[in-house]
Amino acid sequence: MIIIKIFDTHCDTAYYMHEAGIGFDNSNTHLSKQDVDKYEVYEQMFAVWSHPKRSAEECWKHFFDVKKHYDKEILTYKNERFIPHLTVEGGSLLNNDLSRLDVLKNSGVEIMTLVWRDECCMGGAHNTNKGLTDFGKSAVEKMFELGIIPDISHASDKMAYEVFELADRYGKSVIATHSNLRKIRNHTRNMTDDMFLCLMKTGGLSGINYCCDFLEDTDIKKADITSIIRHLEHYLELGGEHNVCLGCDFDGIDELPLGIDGADSHFKLYEELKKINYSDSLIENIFYNNAHKFFESNI
Repeated sequence: MIIIKIFDTHCDTAYYMHEAGIGFDNSNTHLSKQDVDKYEVYEQMFAVWSHPKRSAEECWKHFFDVKKHYDKEILTYKNERFIPHLTVEGGSLLNNDLSRLDVLKNSGVEIMTLVWRDECCMGGAHNTNKGLTDFGKSAVEKMFELGIIPDISHASDKMAYEVFELADRYGKSVIATHSNLRKIRNHTRNMTDDMFLCLMKTGGLSGINYCCDFLEDTDIKKADITSIIRHLEHYLELGGEHNVCLGCDFDGIDELPLGIDGADSHFKLYEELKKINYSDSLIENIFYNNAHKFFESNI
């Protein structure tokens, strides 16, 4: 066993497993039962993706198909050392029906990534300049009431700021489950410094994404553990010691950074941080405590 506690706020493993028809005890995914068993504690947010090629109604039905597989192949392994959580990636499956949020909450959903790409009933994604729709605003308000945390990863800048305003009005927190910083990698999927500062004002949390395209500006093939640390360093420069965590996006990205093979590689990042004199308490905050405390306070 590796004596490290891990809390990762985003992976697509449950979705991938369902599509491939495989169980959690496999050797094909970035994250598997064999991986989580290596660590002292492993908490993981498992996202169910609303694929843009599916209609809203197809996404709604598909969520329950994936959840059934998740319940059978992942949730059954839950114990004091492995704690899975369920999320939705892409709000198109709501299809302008607020009552569906009640159903999702009762199904165990704790986070909703509001959009993925282009536009849906919630509003515009990072590749648009569209904010929240009227329905999107009502949905975020209801999410706050129900205890489903809105996730601004993939959101347009306009949508993100509108969510921050609603969070301030309701006294609630916002998360960016798998987002990096635009100052380090200039990509619309990443947050500006000001966006992260606004996120922190809500008591929010941001998970570092291992997608190579969101790590490196010049040559994404050179993305490695140092690239991850560069984003982490800037989060810390902005005062994010208690607001940054891991949001690796395992099984949702085609190519991993050099030196990262999947969930079994967390110790490599740990060792690199120790080499550059990160304190044990800071590493523990990034790897586990920040996310664990955030969800204790907000779910």
